[in-house]
Amino acid sequence: MSAILLIAIPLLAAFLSILSKKIAPALLLLVGAANIVLLMFIPSEIVVIGGFDLPYGINLLMDSYARIALYLVNGLFFVVAILNVVEYKKLSSILLVALAALNGLLLTGDLFNLFVFLEVAGIAAYLITTTNKKPLSTFNYLVIGTVGSSLYLFGLMILYGMFGTLNMMDLINEIQTTGTAYGSLILPFFLMFIGLGIEAKLLPFNAWVKGILKHSNTLSGPMVASVYAATISLMFGRLVHNLFAFEGKLLTVVVVLLIAGVILGEAMAFSSKKAREILLFSSISQACITVLLFINGIIVWAVYLVIANALSKLVLYLVVNKATESTNSDDVDELKGLFANNILVGIAFTVAALSVMGLPLFVGFVVKLNYLTQLAVAGQLVVVALILVSSVVEGIYFVKLLIKLWYAGEKEVNVQFNLPYKAVFAVITLMIVLFGLYTAPLDSLDNSIDSVQDQIEVIYHG
Repeated sequence: MSAILLIAIPLLAAFLSILSKKIAPALLLLVGAANIVLLMFIPSEIVVIGGFDLPYGINLLMDSYARIALYLVNGLFFVVAILNVVEYKKLSSILLVALAALNGLLLTGDLFNLFVFLEVAGIAAYLITTTNKKPLSTFNYLVIGTVGSSLYLFGLMILYGMFGTLNMMDLINEIQTTGTAYGSLILPFFLMFIGLGIEAKLLPFNAWVKGILKHSNTLSGPMVASVYAATISLMFGRLVHNLFAFEGKLLTVVVVLLIAGVILGEAMAFSSKKAREILLFSSISQACITVLLFINGIIVWAVYLVIANALSKLVLYLVVNKATESTNSDDVDELKGLFANNILVGIAFTVAALSVMGLPLFVGFVVKLNYLTQLAVAGQLVVVALILVSSVVEGIYFVKLLIKLWYAGEKEVNVQFNLPYKAVFAVITLMIVLFGLYTAPLDSLDNSIDSVQDQIEVIYHG
């Protein structure tokens, strides 16, 4: 078994699905389930492709970090696919290509191939968002995404001109062994950071997000806000922790931008009256916190935060977008009493929201408590204080949203959630509560990620 199968099988299935549209939906579900099973048998290894030895050959890095990321992304992808395969069966081939590209982003050990997978994933995302039936928003996403990719590519060109390699392990080793002055790396690193920051929804580089997510549906919303967001955050985290050497004034600039993104994201969510806008602005804030943790070296709890948010946002977007499709409105006042006749769905939505807020009994609380503690120990007291203030704002608008969705207004809101939706909500709700009360699995994962980081350091430093 080789990690390359996680990319090759979806690509082969995408080709076959084009030849026969009738089998495309079945292939999508089969490959989605097969990838999750394959992960159990693929060993941790570095796979070199193309017949050239490192650092010249194309390589994939399968370690515990990648395995955790792949389980999360492939699991989320399969859930979104199985819930939408009937309504959006014409997109089955595109979704298979997207799955291959997302797996490639998490596995690649080469910065140029990361660019290639980023482009393929982006093209698939543009096509997925056409289901919003807002072509101008999709066009804006395409243009801004192209600008981001170009900036990332310019940064790569500068790095290649300086070191003659784009293999991540070899590049880190070259930077450290040659004693390259940090000042000479500011331009390529910052260009790459901005380029990836566009895809990661970081302010002020995320002008595309509002147009896409505020018009999203049960496919595009969860796919972009949960599956793609988790992939980009975890890929971004590996680069930020292992490659980007932010320090001095550049570190200050990046931290200020991220903190501003947290505060502005929460402020815009607080002021919005639209359910999908509230969720999208909340997602922006959480994305900024995640990257902030990676930059400060809080890897374990950054990964946990990505996992917790991805699960919660999957539930939140599925509920809101399903209700919006049924009522033709995502105005919070128009959705009053949504949970009056959907108790199970309401409980799942409430648990997901409370976890995002970081309240006790849920996994979000465990994650927030630990990363705030580590930030405080690192002396980032101002950052901790600002995150706490933003959390209060977040708590206010989520509580207001929950109250309106639970208590019926003058007009009865009747939205039908079928059994697959309810099953997904039940499983995710149990996971959020279980890991909030029983943290032993998180402690085990903690040790796993730490050991992997030690191995990576040994490889990178020769």
